[in-house]
Amino acid sequence: MLKFQNALKTSYFFADKPLLVVKQDLSPDGERKRGKCPLTPHEVGLMLRALGFTNDTYLYVASGEIYGGDETMEPLKNLFPNIYTKEMLAEEELKPLNPYSSRLAAIDYIVCDESNVFVTNNNGNMAKILAGRR
Repeated sequence: MLKFQNALKTSYFFADKPLLVVKQDLSPDGERKRGKCPLTPHEVGLMLRALGFTNDTYLYVASGEIYGGDETMEPLKNLFPNIYTKEMLAEEELKPLNPYSSRLAAIDYIVCDESNVFVTNNNGNMAKILAGRR
């Protein structure tokens, strides 16, 4: 049984022994404390700017939920106003796929694979597969 609340992951393990509850902070700060260091959207923007990308560059954000939602995306949008997601580009067309997260992830994969440049802020499986393919 898993229960999600805010950015905390609570796992319940049932056995003959007493109940064990493990809480793991999945926020960016919690990830940084564990050495995972995901970049915030603002940090991604600063990195892209340092690499020479200008504010007329088009960005496609391949992601599910962003830590902190739209509020954390504002600094990136200020640096790069041409920022898009699959939902922004094809909201109606995606409705039949909404129950299928793997299919939605496949769309992100295809767009990232066909892009001129791919930058990741984490080291997840999709990023590893794309890095290997590119």
